[in-house]
Amino acid sequence: MTKRRNILFIHVDQLHWEGMSAYGNSYVKTPAMDRIAADGISFRASYSADPVCQPARACWYTGRMPSENGVPNNGKYKLRSELPDLGGWLREHGDYETTYAGKWHISRPVSENFNQIYGQPESKGEIFDPATARASMGFLDNYQGDKPFFLNAGFVNPHDCCYTSGAQGGEGKYAFDSEVPESELPPLPKNFYVYKGRRSPKDPAKERFMRYYMHVYYRWVEMVDAEIGRLYDALTNSRFADNTVIVFSADHGDGLGHHGQVSKSKMVESSWRVPMVVVTPDRKRKGQVDDEHLSIGVDVPATICDYADVPPLPKMTIGKSLRPLVEEKPTDWHEHIVGENWQGSGKIGIRDATHKTIFYGEGGQVCIFNLEADPLEIEDLFGTAEGETVLAKHTEHLLEYLNKIEIYEPPKAKPDEVAYKTYADWYRNLKEVTK
Repeated sequence: MTKRRNILFIHVDQLHWEGMSAYGNSYVKTPAMDRIAADGISFRASYSADPVCQPARACWYTGRMPSENGVPNNGKYKLRSELPDLGGWLREHGDYETTYAGKWHISRPVSENFNQIYGQPESKGEIFDPATARASMGFLDNYQGDKPFFLNAGFVNPHDCCYTSGAQGGEGKYAFDSEVPESELPPLPKNFYVYKGRRSPKDPAKERFMRYYMHVYYRWVEMVDAEIGRLYDALTNSRFADNTVIVFSADHGDGLGHHGQVSKSKMVESSWRVPMVVVTPDRKRKGQVDDEHLSIGVDVPATICDYADVPPLPKMTIGKSLRPLVEEKPTDWHEHIVGENWQGSGKIGIRDATHKTIFYGEGGQVCIFNLEADPLEIEDLFGTAEGETVLAKHTEHLLEYLNKIEIYEPPKAKPDEVAYKTYADWYRNLKEVTK
C-alpha cells in the first residue's frame, strides 16, 4: 500500500482573490504566495461557501453548507455536535496526526480533534501570525511519528484591515499614515461608485479614505506573506517535502474598494471569490491556472479527504474533490455553484460559467450580471430579456440545491439566533412559491 500523503492546509483571513502579485497585482508584493502559485495549480474561479469568517470555516471542516452545519453566521451559533470535523475524521479513517496552529474560529473546541500547538481566542494578525508560523515550523522540525500528518496553519492577516477601517480611520497604530504620498496610493476600482447596478454620487473624502485603506490593506497582506514564506521554506527543506500536498486558500475576500465597500458578507466578486491553490509533491501542474472550473468552499474538505485516501465526510452532497482536476482526469464537475450569507436579511449567490444571480432578502431584490462581459458587476440585467432567461435557470439551480442539502432547524433557537429562522423561512417559502 502506498504511504498516505501528509497534508498542509495554509489558510488566511480576508484575502481578496486578486490580492497577490502573482495574479497581476502591482500594488502588493507577495513572493511567498507567488511561490506557492508557481509550484501548483491556481483555481481562479473559486468561491467561499459563505463570505464570513465563522461559517466559511465551519464549512471547511464539516463539508456541509452554512444552512446545514449549524453555523450560518458569526456569533453564538454552535456547530452541530453530531457532525464530525476533518480532524476527527482523518484520525478515525486515516490514522492521521491532526495538528492545528493559529486561527480556528469555529464554535467547537479545536482540541477535541486536533493537537493544538498554538492558538488563543482573539488576536491581531501582526502578533498572532509570526507565532503561528513558528509553531508550524517547529512541528515540521520535531515530528518523529510514523503517522501521516494533517497540519493546519491558520493565519489571521490581512484581517487586521478591519481595525484600519474603524471609526476615524482606525485605532491607534492601525490608523492611516498621512505621510504616505498620494502618488503611492492605489487607484480606485472602476466599479467604486456602482453597487447593485446603481450609481452613487462622487465623494472625494470617501475616495481618499478608500485609497488609504487599499494601501494599508496591502501592507497587511505583505506581513502575512512573510510568515507564509517562512513556513513554506521549512516544508520544502524538510524530510516531508516529497510526500506533502499543500492546499492554500482564504475563508473569504474583502471589498477592497469595489462597489465602494470594505470588509466581507457580500455576494459580489470582491467579497465572495477567494484564491485557491493546490500543490502536489510531483509539481506536475506547476504554475498552471484553471479559470474554467467553478469551486466552492466545501470542495476544500472533499479535496483533503481525497488526498488522504479516506471516505468523504458524511452527507457531503455539494463538495467535490479538486484532485481529478489537478491530475487531469475526467470528473463530474460543478456546472454552477451556490453560496449563502445569512447576515442581516440574507443573500444567496448563484454562479455558472458566464452569469451570476444574487438574491437579496431586503424586499426580495434580485441582481443579475454577465461576468464574462461585465466582470466588475456594473450593469444589472434584471428585467432584461437576458436577465429573465438567467433568472429562470438560476431559480431552478437553487431548487436543485435545496433538494440536495439537509436544512438544519434547531428545535429551540434562541432569540438572538435569527439566522436559523431567516434561511429556514426563505427556503420554505421558495419551495412553496415554485410548486
